[in-house]
Amino acid sequence: MFKVIIAIILLVCSLANSSQAEFTQAKFTKLRQKLDALVLPYGVKVGLCFIDLQNGKELQINGKNKFPAASVAKLPVMATGFHLAESGKLDLGQKVKFKEKDKLAGSGVLRWMKAGNAYTIKNLIRLTIVLSDNTATRMAVRQIGLEEINNYLKKCGLNDTVIVDDTMLNDPALTQNYNTTTPYDMARLVALIKNSAYFSAASKKQMLAYMKFQRYRWGLWKGVPKGIKIANKTGNLDRVLNDVGIVYAPSGNYALAIFTHGFQKNKTARKVINEISKVVYTVFESANK
Repeated sequence: MFKVIIAIILLVCSLANSSQAEFTQAKFTKLRQKLDALVLPYGVKVGLCFIDLQNGKELQINGKNKFPAASVAKLPVMATGFHLAESGKLDLGQKVKFKEKDKLAGSGVLRWMKAGNAYTIKNLIRLTIVLSDNTATRMAVRQIGLEEINNYLKKCGLNDTVIVDDTMLNDPALTQNYNTTTPYDMARLVALIKNSAYFSAASKKQMLAYMKFQRYRWGLWKGVPKGIKIANKTGNLDRVLNDVGIVYAPSGNYALAIFTHGFQKNKTARKVINEISKVVYTVFESANK
């Protein structure tokens, strides 16, 4: 069903303006050349996927290579939660009691809170995205279910994403039990959240609001001018740095996923992500003027 919906959306967009499609091809050629020069020297340490949400055209470099997901894996948690809610299988208003044993290290605020309070699943999902709260994430995943999350991803055709770690903290250097995904899968997922007719308007608005107000803005945000809005989710582990989101550019919206793995310093990976974001935005906007 999801593949059919995507295909219909993209077909309508492509037929709506054939002159734009021709113009877009020239834009993509220029973008490909610039990104090849920037990314290829790093080999498989960097992967990216760009999707023009006006017509569905894609550009990938190592886009289907598998990377450690880090906290980007929290996006499938949110999407599955809202999907199950719209299917009548989950009540986002259901309250979950917060216990001392739920606390996890890393990002978020719940680890500092007193146990005993109850939080709705919806609020846990909000904390999962806005603050990348690891404790809230695990609590939400246990209500939603890892099996449901992975089944949902397969229904969406996102076959190279596997969520096995509900803490989102497992280090790829220390264990094989960590979450994996691809730039292609995550770019497709945020495109679904933005454009798919499968989600209600209210659900899409809520999910995108969480992404727009997430607090970590070291990645895609650094590559666009001030005032440009982005709805995104970052991921950060040792030698793993990822960012995926929707950029609301003046000329239109696009999805961009940039993943890195294996840089000795995350500072270097961050600069690469910033530069890729800048190149994509600059070429996208200049080509549309």
